[in-house]
Amino acid sequence: MLEREFFHLNGRTWFVRVRESVRRDETYTHITLELVGDRETRVVTCLREEWHTPEPDFASLLARSVAAGASRQARQRPRSLPE
Repeated sequence: MLEREFFHLNGRTWFVRVRESVRRDETYTHITLELVGDRETRVVTCLREEWHTPEPDFASLLARSVAAGASRQARQRPRSLPE
């Protein structure tokens, strides 16, 4: 598992590590990253070339990330109306 050093964005510190799991059809082209902050963990998939650079665009990766355990395809449940 590859690991990067901490980076700071908007007053928060993030640690980035590479997850071993990637979608089956993206194994050779993409990489899944886990962004770990003080109070939350986020996940993002990016092109390998985007990650394997001297200075990855951490702000862009964080902006595209989702909360760990979340799914972009899942629809939010409608809130029930008060009675």
